[in-house]
Amino acid sequence: MSGVSVTKDVQDAAGAADGLVVLSNVNKHFGALHVLQDIDLSIARGEVVVVIGPSGSGKSTLCRTINRLETIDSGSITLDGKPLPAEGKELARLRADVGMVFQSFNLFAHKTVLQNVMLGQLKVRKTDQAAALERAKSLLDRVGVGSQADKYPAQLSGGQQQRVAIARALAMEPKVMLFDEPTSALDPEMINEVLEVMQQLAAEGMTMVVEQFFSNPRSDRAKDFLSKILHH
Repeated sequence: MSGVSVTKDVQDAAGAADGLVVLSNVNKHFGALHVLQDIDLSIARGEVVVVIGPSGSGKSTLCRTINRLETIDSGSITLDGKPLPAEGKELARLRADVGMVFQSFNLFAHKTVLQNVMLGQLKVRKTDQAAALERAKSLLDRVGVGSQADKYPAQLSGGQQQRVAIARALAMEPKVMLFDEPTSALDPEMINEVLEVMQQLAAEGMTMVVEQFFSNPRSDRAKDFLSKILHH
């Protein structure tokens, strides 16, 4: 995968052989463009993997194959030892197990912050209303936006919306979290508040795949980003 590099941080060396997410000889084409070329990647429980590369190098595609938002042409991907399901209820469950946070937040504009975080629990996990409410409130507090629970997404700053999106993904109790350029749509002053939440998740042992755009992966900005996520 030209232009993409992967940086890892294993928090539990003993668990390094325990591949929670395993990509084996994965290939993906968009027409004549060979976006993912023979990708082999094993992500252990509690590991933080940061995928870095220029725009168009396949970072988003790599992320999106792990929860099957993108299909692959050849190779295999397993989650917790099982191949990714193709369709139906099993696919919905997979996407609950693989939390995804997008650069554009993707919150439901017509639902309150609290309703956004409760929805997946009720619809996919079939959690009862009281438990879903309690978990949503707890997670919003955890990411620092508990006081915004009754507001609508448009009433929040970008940094607050992204933290709500993280809470929404966490509400599903995922096995792994994917972050698709999570700070690229944010103003500089809002980036740190999102990085702090991600840093906290890493410290708590969440398995994470983070992909970030840098025109020069060796830039100070890249080093600063990596130090915040990986050194915890």
